[in-house]
Amino acid sequence: MYSRTILTGVISLAALLGPKIAGATSYVLDCGAGGPSSTVQSQVDAIGLSPNNTILVKGSCVGDLRIYRADRLSITRLNLNGNLSVDSSVTVALSNLNLTGGLYVANARGLNVQSATVIRGAIEIIRGSQISFTGLSMSPWSDASGTIDPAVICSGQSECSFSAVTVTGSGTGGGTGIAGIVVGSASRLNLYSGTISGFDIGVWVWNSATAFLTPTDCTNLTVQSNLSQGVHVSDGGLVKIEGLSPTAAANYGCSAVPVYLTHNGAYGVFADGGGNAYLYRTAIAGHSVDGIRVQHGSAARVRSSTIDAASASGRSARVTGEAHLYFDEQADGPAASSTLAGPVCVTRNSSVDTDNSSTVITTTATCSTP
Repeated sequence: MYSRTILTGVISLAALLGPKIAGATSYVLDCGAGGPSSTVQSQVDAIGLSPNNTILVKGSCVGDLRIYRADRLSITRLNLNGNLSVDSSVTVALSNLNLTGGLYVANARGLNVQSATVIRGAIEIIRGSQISFTGLSMSPWSDASGTIDPAVICSGQSECSFSAVTVTGSGTGGGTGIAGIVVGSASRLNLYSGTISGFDIGVWVWNSATAFLTPTDCTNLTVQSNLSQGVHVSDGGLVKIEGLSPTAAANYGCSAVPVYLTHNGAYGVFADGGGNAYLYRTAIAGHSVDGIRVQHGSAARVRSSTIDAASASGRSARVTGEAHLYFDEQADGPAASSTLAGPVCVTRNSSVDTDNSSTVITTTATCSTP
């Protein structure tokens, strides 16, 4: 009994003196109302490489926080007014994250973010990182320089997965080329559900990157109300926009779920400079110039999709500059088809055709608008 009392006193004294030495332990830290983020930083540093630790954060913390070389670390309810970086870490979990600042991820594998709100900042994932988000909200903010849009950037051979996301721009950046989600430099994007809206371009895929816009259950995936383009693919990039098939949907108790590309300024899908786009069960509507534009050595394949007639040109698509657009139903053909409400304008050594599909195409060599 005497030795137990002494031991208890030693542990209590250690708690008062500073961060605890890690060892698969749960910690509760309290920043109070706007206290310094060093409260959390000190404990993260003390944990170091020790695996399987958890931190519950109370209150709101002010200042930047860096998670470096962490191993199987979980942090819950971090409310941070500052930038958060995760570097050279493995299997870090962040849940109920409220961040007023940017999130920067480098050399990190297995980062799992559950339910995050990012205000006044961008998300940048680089250097071979692997990250998954379930529940993400981002919106524009204003400062002395004006209104600033958020952004998600996945580059440098990283893999980035997103479900249940709402990434919203201000709707004021027409012609700027600013995109809500950018994937480049041989990276991979998996976008499963949510809405991307209010940017100049919704999703931009370039420089040998790959993007999959593919619902995995009965929830919607929508790229809408962006000012110039819904999805842009270029420079050897590849995008697959693939809705949920009737067979897959039946397993979830719903009917087929398309990917919606609606009211994105001039173009729904824009493939340029060797970009490749593959569409299946995609609903394209409400654009002014082309539902699909394929140009400058690019290619697009369309299956079981609907493309309305653009409001200004009356076209569904244009193919130009040695590009190719084709309608191929693959395993569902030849009875299955896509529906085009307008013609396809084909110019400058380009082509459009069908293969294993009953799609009906009307072509023209005269294009009324760019």
